[in-house]
Amino acid sequence: MREQIALGTAVLCLFVSFAIAFGAAHVGRAEASRLISREMIQISETASDRMDRYFYGVYHRVRSYTNFDVIRSAISSDPKKLRPSFDRLNASFSDFTWLAFVNKEGVVVVASDGLHENEVVAEQGWFLRALQGPAIDATPDLDALEEAIRLGKDVAVSFVKFAFPVFNYNNELAGVLVAAIHWREVEEIRSAMERNGDQLVVVTRGGEVMLGSKDLRTRYRSAQIEALRRARHDVFLDGTGPSEVLSGYALMDGHRDFAGMGWGVIARRNTEVAFAATRQMFWTIVGIGTVVAILGILLAGVIASRVSGPIHELTKAADRIGRENGVTSLPRLRGSSEVIHLSTSLRSLLLRIGFVERLTQEAEAKAAQEAKKFANDTASLRKLAETDPLTNLMNRRAFMAAAADAMRYYQRYNRSIATLIVDIDHFKRVNDDHGHAAGDAVIRRIGELIAQTLRETDKVARFGGEEFVVLLREVSEHDAHELAERIRLVIAESAIPFDGKELGVTVSIGCAAITSHDRDIEELIERADRALYAAKAAGRNCIRLAPPEAAGHSHFCSNLG
Repeated sequence: MREQIALGTAVLCLFVSFAIAFGAAHVGRAEASRLISREMIQISETASDRMDRYFYGVYHRVRSYTNFDVIRSAISSDPKKLRPSFDRLNASFSDFTWLAFVNKEGVVVVASDGLHENEVVAEQGWFLRALQGPAIDATPDLDALEEAIRLGKDVAVSFVKFAFPVFNYNNELAGVLVAAIHWREVEEIRSAMERNGDQLVVVTRGGEVMLGSKDLRTRYRSAQIEALRRARHDVFLDGTGPSEVLSGYALMDGHRDFAGMGWGVIARRNTEVAFAATRQMFWTIVGIGTVVAILGILLAGVIASRVSGPIHELTKAADRIGRENGVTSLPRLRGSSEVIHLSTSLRSLLLRIGFVERLTQEAEAKAAQEAKKFANDTASLRKLAETDPLTNLMNRRAFMAAAADAMRYYQRYNRSIATLIVDIDHFKRVNDDHGHAAGDAVIRRIGELIAQTLRETDKVARFGGEEFVVLLREVSEHDAHELAERIRLVIAESAIPFDGKELGVTVSIGCAAITSHDRDIEELIERADRALYAAKAAGRNCIRLAPPEAAGHSHFCSNLG
């Protein structure tokens, strides 16, 4: 009898405690895996975006040099005069390790600090591509780069080159302007994103680790990297090392008109770290259950030696728990003090198990609350990334996504759309006469007036400066023209208060309705932009309709202002 009671009590206690522990661990691990996967992708996407924005700024800065008068003048007369300018630029911007002008024959004519002057680069791919247009050489010397990182951040190696064609004052191709970019800034962005034991690496198109921990100087499988590149961002479990690593991938696909390097950023977190809290919760529950089970076994052994009759009743009552609805506790038994004590102890055992269950439920509720907070934070960040800070209208990124969706809807169901490009006339005068604060007030008010005039289904965005773009759905060309006229009149008749004054402005509007010749939304916007230029040329404060792309003749509406 004693052995049976002890064995039954042990099995019951261990079963309940381990069932709760394994159930809680399974739920906790699944939820933690989902949240951590999102976090790893977000870390890699943030690092990728910061690197893309950095390269975008350097790319456009080098490109702007090709239009400098001092460079075009020297190229037209004596390129050697560029040496001081190149030296100053190279010294002023830590991004550069080398600036040079290469003539059409592929000879380095002049370079910062005289490096590689008179060398022939005619066979190098970046030079041949740059003769035709902007070129990027994104094939760093990985061995030299690893050695440079080991020696220190000021060591310059072949990392990235931006090359652009340069024309003289006769608009004849004179050669190529090339800038070699230092790896320092990208490495600082990468290292700054490594927090709390996470690792961040930058990989090439072929999967070779370019920047990151020296322990990860390996190569990811080409097929794996290719699949990740197609997905653009994803999460995967890397089991090639001594322990499994949860990894998030993001493709460096550029920023705005910069096409990007095509590299990838991988954020890595050891699963031992990622799921440490889940394991701790599991073993805590197991420990509590085990302690409770041991207490129950000892108590049952003592009582079984002195109790006979009431034990059978107690066993049957315990057996009904979980089998019959509404039975969750043991009855209070009469008899010897030992039997009463045993009954009371088992009732207390069930209460403690219930307490463990409540702890588990509270942990799950807290995890769900954290997940909801994370989702809200993500939504806030997404809204911030898609909103123009001055007008609270959509920015270019958000607008292009909505416009692309409308274009697909048109292509599938033939539901017409149109675009308006609204530009404030003589906006520079407002800034010059009243200051940039007045200009900001005018832009905000114009954005409000346009938004108030539109329907709920229409979208308006600020594309930059004083230019707004409107997407109209389910409208004909005539309807779009009438809506544009209402916008023009509302703005022309409105006074904008600023600093005790009332400012008045007008707008010019380019209007384009979708046609079968428009292959994508960019072509529709481009036609509206050309119509805007026609409105500006016609004297401003008017509207121009864009002719169909294949019509071959101009078709503008009458001047309305």
